[in-house]
Amino acid sequence: MTTHVPETPTVHIHVLSVHRHCRQQGKGSVLLWRYLQYLRCLPGLRRALLICEEFLVPFYRKAGFKEKGPSAITVAQMSFTEMEYLLGGAVFERRNSGC
Repeated sequence: MTTHVPETPTVHIHVLSVHRHCRQQGKGSVLLWRYLQYLRCLPGLRRALLICEEFLVPFYRKAGFKEKGPSAITVAQMSFTEMEYLLGGAVFERRNSGC
C-alpha cells in the first residue's frame, strides 16, 4: 500500500474523519457503511483497503474489515495496521442510520 496502482480492483480509503463534537454518536459508522455500499455499486471493485492506528482496529473490525497485519508505512513513531474489506454481497441492504 505504498504506491498507487491504477485500474486495479482495489480502492484505498485514505481518511475517515468525524469532528470531535460529533464522535461517539454513530456518525462515523453510518458514513463508512454508506461509502462501502456506494463502492459495492461500482463495477470492477473487489476490495477496500485502509491503514489505521491500533485503537481504531475494533471500529473497523465491527464494520466488517479484517486485519491483514502490520503496515510497512510509519509516520514518525506511529505504526499502523492494514485492514481489508471484501466488496461482495447484497448491494441494497438497508440500515437504520438515524438520520
